[in-house]
Amino acid sequence: MEHIKVIICDLDGTLYRDEKFYQRFISHILKGSVFEADEAIIQQKAEAILLGKDPFTLGQFYDRTSDLTGKSLEERLNIKGIVNTEAHFESYLDRKYGFMADAWSVVFMLANQLGIASDVVDAGFVKVREEMLMPEYAIEVSEQLVKVLGELAKYTEGMYMLTNTNEPEAIEFAKYIGLEDKFDVIKYGADKPFGLMNVLPDILNTHQIDGHEILAIGDHGYNDLYPVKVLGGKTILTSPYQIQDHMDWSVRVHTLEALKGQLEEVLTHCKNREGRIA
Repeated sequence: MEHIKVIICDLDGTLYRDEKFYQRFISHILKGSVFEADEAIIQQKAEAILLGKDPFTLGQFYDRTSDLTGKSLEERLNIKGIVNTEAHFESYLDRKYGFMADAWSVVFMLANQLGIASDVVDAGFVKVREEMLMPEYAIEVSEQLVKVLGELAKYTEGMYMLTNTNEPEAIEFAKYIGLEDKFDVIKYGADKPFGLMNVLPDILNTHQIDGHEILAIGDHGYNDLYPVKVLGGKTILTSPYQIQDHMDWSVRVHTLEALKGQLEEVLTHCKNREGRIA
């Protein structure tokens, strides 16, 4: 990690933690649907996937375009996961595939399998985001992690935060956590991985750096890390879950504290590079 000059960071699930929101999200999107009475079964399915107790695990892909016409609930929840053992994602860089990496992924997958209308999912998403900033549903934030990010901003050439969440829903999180002044560029609605792939050439050109001088941090390997890994960059996968993605990320951590520790090491290298530490 001693050559890092640019950091590209995700927001949700990376710079804060909330491992329970998905239950409320599921409740919101099921309300008024034909599957509302089956919520307990659907919640159990989500939990089993997240805990690695289902054949369909985090780290697998699924086909978003599967024909579910006339399928029963049992058939809809019997997802045929695609196990990728190739140590790369090249064959799956297509919007027809969904990648299971976090609780958001699980809810969006279930919505797809149950045929929940997109406007209903969007409304549920907005509602659960609002709840996540309420005292009774407080997200886990690390002030020390935020402090380290602020220090890194002084010793790197570029700090970028890219989130797939649109600005209205994400900007309040950036303010709540205290991230507004920690990044040179904050891009909402980033459409990762495709949007990240598109901006990487500009980042390389702007800072006159090579791929190995970029560090990508995120909880969703497909969205947040892979485009940087392809360029030879360093990657930190941070997630409380065991993600069986068969990928060789530079580092895997499971807590905000562990992520802070990794970034403190990066900060030390950055300071040494500038001769700030003997």
